[in-house]
Amino acid sequence: MVCRTPSLERATRENAVNGHKDTGPDRSLAAELEESRRRWLESGIPIPEALLVTGSGLSLDLGEPAAGPWPFSDLFPFEVEAIEGHAVTAELVRTGNGRLVLYSRGRLHAYQGYTPAQVVYLVRLSALLGARSLVVTNAAGSLRADLPPGSIVAIADHINLTGLNPLRGRLPAAWGPQFPDLADAYDPGLRRRFADLGTQAGIPVGEGVYAGLLGPSFETPAEIRAYRTLGADLVGMSTVLEVIAARHMGLRALGFSLVTNMGVGLVDEAVDHQDVLRIGGRASGGVARLISDLFADEAFWNVESS
Repeated sequence: MVCRTPSLERATRENAVNGHKDTGPDRSLAAELEESRRRWLESGIPIPEALLVTGSGLSLDLGEPAAGPWPFSDLFPFEVEAIEGHAVTAELVRTGNGRLVLYSRGRLHAYQGYTPAQVVYLVRLSALLGARSLVVTNAAGSLRADLPPGSIVAIADHINLTGLNPLRGRLPAAWGPQFPDLADAYDPGLRRRFADLGTQAGIPVGEGVYAGLLGPSFETPAEIRAYRTLGADLVGMSTVLEVIAARHMGLRALGFSLVTNMGVGLVDEAVDHQDVLRIGGRASGGVARLISDLFADEAFWNVESS
C-alpha cells in the first residue's frame, strides 16, 4: 500500500540538493514518511486514533477489521524480515465502541540490523496521521522475585541501554522539540487506568522500571546484577526507542511487559527463546482481556496526560 515512488525519490534528491541530507544510519526517513502519509490519506483508509504494538507471539482479537491486514513490506519503504515468534503485519481495527486502532502484530528490532528510524517508522507514521496514543507490549525478563513468569507489569519508566536514540540526527522541527522531556514518558494517567482495569478484571498488574537492551544475546549474570543496581526491574530488547519517538511527537504512551522468564543467575534455569514464546502464549489471555477492556473504556480515550 505504501511503497517507493518516483515522487518520493525526487523529494529525497531535492532534500540533498538543498543541503538537508538525509543519508546514513541516522537519516530520519522524513521524505518516506511524508509519502506514506500522503498515500494513506489518498487511499481513503480511515485515520487511526491509537497505535497498538505487540510482540513475542502475542496476537489479539480486538474487534472488526476496518482495513488490512498488510504485511510490513507493504507499509515500509525498506526491506523487512520476520523473526521466529514475531508476526509482522498491521491492520486497522474498529473496536466495539467504534474507535480505530492501528494494530501492529509484531515489530522491528534494532538487533535485526534496523536503524532507529526504521524501528520507529510506524510510530511516526501514526503520529503524522493524527493518532494520539501508543500502547506497546513486550516480553521481558524479571529481576524481581515478586514478578515471576506470567506477571503483567506496567512500565513506570525505562533505562535506555541500547546505545541508540531515534532522535539523533537532523529531524523535521514540526515533529517535536530537539530535547524532549521524558519525565513522564509512560503516561501516569494511563498507567493508573490500566491498573484499575486489572483490579476490576481480577488480573494483578505490577509496576516496574524497564531496561531496554540492544540484544539479541540474553544477559550475563553479571549484567543482571548491574541492571538491578541501576534500578531496573525488567529487561528486554524493544520498546524504549518506540516510546522516545512517540513522546517526541506528542503521543501519550502506555507500555507494559509480560514477564516470560527470570533474569539469568536469579534461578537455576537457562533462558531459551522457545520458553519466552511458550510463556507468552500461556499468558496471552490476560493480556488480551486487559487490552480489550482498555480500548473499550472511554476514559482511555479521554484521559489527559499528567
